[in-house]
Amino acid sequence: MNETLHLLALVGTTLIVVRGTVFKPLQRLWPALFRCSQCAGTWVGAAAGAFGVVVVGHDRVLDAVIVGAATSFLSLLADAVLLKLLGSPEGES
Repeated sequence: MNETLHLLALVGTTLIVVRGTVFKPLQRLWPALFRCSQCAGTWVGAAAGAFGVVVVGHDRVLDAVIVGAATSFLSLLADAVLLKLLGSPEGES
């Protein structure tokens, strides 16, 4: 249950990075990373796995890969669901 909560927190963090107005300067600086929920989710999850925030039970490198992949997929899924339910954020195409 704790790992599920951590993964949901990572998805939330990813969506804040990708959709949050506070990160607009970063999104303009590097749009390929900071405007893509799957891309940003990979790196958010990999950092969490590497630093031991979410532990899968392997070494930190493998944890980073596994958590990065899971966060990437879940962030993409959450972003798609939110886009379908709420539509595109104002000012974006």
